[in-house]
Amino acid sequence: MESPEQPRAGVIWARVEEGFHVGSRSGVFLGYIDRQPDGVFLAHDGRSQVVGRFAALTEAMAAVTNGQPPLEAPVTLAQVRVPAPRSSDEGSAVA
Repeated sequence: MESPEQPRAGVIWARVEEGFHVGSRSGVFLGYIDRQPDGVFLAHDGRSQVVGRFAALTEAMAAVTNGQPPLEAPVTLAQVRVPAPRSSDEGSAVA
């Protein structure tokens, strides 16, 4: 049985390109973070409204996730490597 405090899927952050991150929860767009030339992370909600400016990426992620400046424990980051897709004709004989 699933409790309301433990939703099925958590927040997923994708680095689209260097300095630009997009967040979603259960397939719903939460917002994005854009690193500025001065190194500050500018956080936006799902309607592209500025949530705030943050010195750390994890603070900006927490603000977008919570819809407000972070009040809880900091977000931790983990790197996930996705294997390259394999060719579908691997092992087929060539005549």
